[in-house]
Amino acid sequence: MIQPLEVKSAILLVEKALKEGADLVLLPEKWTKNIEDVPLVEFQKLAKRYTAYILPGAFEDGVSVITPIIDDSGNLKGIAKKIHLFNEEKLRLIPGNEAVLFTYRGIRFGILICYDIDFPEVARELFSKGVEIILVPSKVRGNGLDIWNEFLRIRVLENRIGIVNANVYSPPDFPGRSVAIIPEQRQDGIVIPKVVGELGSEEGYMIVDIDPLKYMYLRGDRLKEYVKFTVKEL
Repeated sequence: MIQPLEVKSAILLVEKALKEGADLVLLPEKWTKNIEDVPLVEFQKLAKRYTAYILPGAFEDGVSVITPIIDDSGNLKGIAKKIHLFNEEKLRLIPGNEAVLFTYRGIRFGILICYDIDFPEVARELFSKGVEIILVPSKVRGNGLDIWNEFLRIRVLENRIGIVNANVYSPPDFPGRSVAIIPEQRQDGIVIPKVVGELGSEEGYMIVDIDPLKYMYLRGDRLKEYVKFTVKEL
């Protein structure tokens, strides 16, 4: 999880995380004002040098809100598009119509961009396709962060999957506080959303080690309980 203030520090923070052994790096939504400011070439070079994936955030490209996916060879593997546009985005952008997943080092990752996490059916569909960790770049204001974290926690509980969220740090309105959450079963059998990493309100980064095998049985049990149904009107 990376919380940069500007382009120069973003490059430095990404490389620091990679040097410390990060396999996948996630940046926030709209941490730069324009997609032209995103140092994609530099990120591609870093991804190749350290054989890691980099998701450089989510940005408006003039048509949609997109998240580029840079693979461990430095190539653009693909893009994910924001499915649920937020507020004024709806007036000038086109929403995506598909959720994106990919497999890296044996782990199934899905991508949901900010407001997408508010809609449980998207996370549930990714879960049904075997996704183990959902990556969420976001731009959430401080006054909405408490309810935002509730959405993250609930998606973890609903689907028994991990979530890694990189949120914008741009004071005073956007406080960062990026977070990683996984499901964990307590000794009494109750499954809880456990925070395994959280940044504060400052520029920085954090490496979080998530092993989906630790909650694989929880996912398996929940998957068995997942049934298709229809609605009957009387």
